[in-house]
Amino acid sequence: MFSPRKLYELERERNALASRFADLQRQRAAELQLLDGLGEALLAIDADRRVVIANRRFIDLFGGMDHVGKRLTEVLRVADVLESFDRALGGEEVTCRFGVRSGVVERRIEMRAQPIASTTIAVVALFIDVSKIELLEQIRRNFISDFSHEVRTPLAGLRSAVETLEHNSDRLSPEDDKQLRRIMARQLRRLERLVDDLSELSRIESGDLTLDIRPVELRPILDDLVEDFAEQSVQHRVRFEVRGEGSAIADSNRLQQAFSNLIDNAIKYGGDDHRITIDIRDGEVRVSDEGEGIAPPEREKIFHRFYRIDKTIPGSGLGLAITKHLVLQQRGTIDVESKPGHGATFIVRLPRPAATPQRPSEASR
Repeated sequence: MFSPRKLYELERERNALASRFADLQRQRAAELQLLDGLGEALLAIDADRRVVIANRRFIDLFGGMDHVGKRLTEVLRVADVLESFDRALGGEEVTCRFGVRSGVVERRIEMRAQPIASTTIAVVALFIDVSKIELLEQIRRNFISDFSHEVRTPLAGLRSAVETLEHNSDRLSPEDDKQLRRIMARQLRRLERLVDDLSELSRIESGDLTLDIRPVELRPILDDLVEDFAEQSVQHRVRFEVRGEGSAIADSNRLQQAFSNLIDNAIKYGGDDHRITIDIRDGEVRVSDEGEGIAPPEREKIFHRFYRIDKTIPGSGLGLAITKHLVLQQRGTIDVESKPGHGATFIVRLPRPAATPQRPSEASR
């Protein structure tokens, strides 16, 4: 039997322990809430390779639930990840990248594992989704490669002309001198056009573009463009046929720029002595040529920067990329239909103005 004083002390100690346990539970809940709020996935294991902590982001990324207490091999089965945890348990700080499939999409994950000097946690690992970073890195590498390739041709022509002028200026006839200077001017214009197109595309992609969106009539825009291309159409014996009417909600100037690229593309790839048909219907415009067409594997590539189906045709390879971005920024879509040998049709669909409701008195007339 305990004395009343002893019972009082035991009760006080029990209450103190209960209060301390409640404080620890609240602290752990707050810590778990903090870890769940992290933008990155986190997993912590003990020395026996059992999971101690798995935050919500980890569960979202890798699936499953109630990982705490499970062995690491039950939670993750990626060989590189397991090897990295083993190395971290040996005292190393480890970084590795691996792929994990989420539905039909494969994500690229960077794992950073670090050993921890703790009685309950041996290794903590962060899992960072670097899919966008790797995509941007690949885009940057492709851009540098494509830009270098595009610049090399005009630079080579320019260098050749300059060296010829420099070393043979005394022996050149007036006609040869003029020809070399024309080559230099042409290659310089090509470089200037490439830089201008890149600058324009950069502005569009970065969103640094002010659009004056309002209802516009499509037929006048396209009629004006056909007139603007009159000289080229005579040179290539191209006949234009513009049909239909329609209106859209768009920026008139930027729309003119987009359709100008499509018409220029149709003239270049349609070949000489052919017809370009422009069909307008409501908010849809179809620009069709009678060229060699576009093979199915190339239909998406043609909207990529620097991509050209026929490298012998002059151009920066940026026109269709600019056109696509301009159309998308005006809440439209652009598609292409084509069969090899049967020409190509570019289809631009734009938002249409809302129909003006009739007044009751007008409806009854």
